[in-house]
Amino acid sequence: MRKKNVQRTISKVLCENFTATVEESILFENINLELDIGKFVILYGPRGSGKSAFLRSFSRLNRETYPNIRYSGKMYFDTTNVEDFSEKEIRQIVTYLDTNFLESLDYLNLRELIEIVFGHGYKFSVEEHATELDNFGVLKALDKFEKTPLSSLYVLEKIGLLLFISSIRQSSVLVLDCLLDHLDDEHIEFVTKMLKELSETKIIILATRTLKRFLGLGDLLIVMRGGKIVYSGEPEKYVLGA
Repeated sequence: MRKKNVQRTISKVLCENFTATVEESILFENINLELDIGKFVILYGPRGSGKSAFLRSFSRLNRETYPNIRYSGKMYFDTTNVEDFSEKEIRQIVTYLDTNFLESLDYLNLRELIEIVFGHGYKFSVEEHATELDNFGVLKALDKFEKTPLSSLYVLEKIGLLLFISSIRQSSVLVLDCLLDHLDDEHIEFVTKMLKELSETKIIILATRTLKRFLGLGDLLIVMRGGKIVYSGEPEKYVLGA
């Protein structure tokens, strides 16, 4: 009898003096924080602040850019060190998305994307998920159903599709690394409404370089500068103290 694949989930991310270096350069250092399921986190920092390197460490993506990267301190998923998870488990627990994903979609159709994410044996049909696809603002764009080329989708529809996949993938951590920075205000409102609903069962981290547009959306605001966290707390208190 074939063993059933059990979905791995977590409820907490904990960092203790978490630091990353490449030779003599510090990407980020002494990160201490705790993130729980149900939290919508806004991570703000200018270019070069270390936020992307920090977020990519959630899913072990930094080694693609920095083969010689070294970590010190600890990052835990629940009570287990991240290093003790297999790569397959990590990619199941964490969905990391940045603007590069939007460009990559242009070379695929919907069926090919589903196969990359879930494997060739995964059964999927647009009809079966029509309600969810409509809720994510994607259904109307899938005029060729599973064969729809994703290059035909607008940016907002591509983001909606990625969020839909994250929802059926049941990942515990969803990271959006500056993915929404180039949307207009109307589209941001639509996407953040979807994110708020998803955040009931996930830790969602929305990284941005334009704080004003997202400040009121999160439960927790984290500000990074020079590879360090300079503020972590309620967004309202940050505004009052600024």
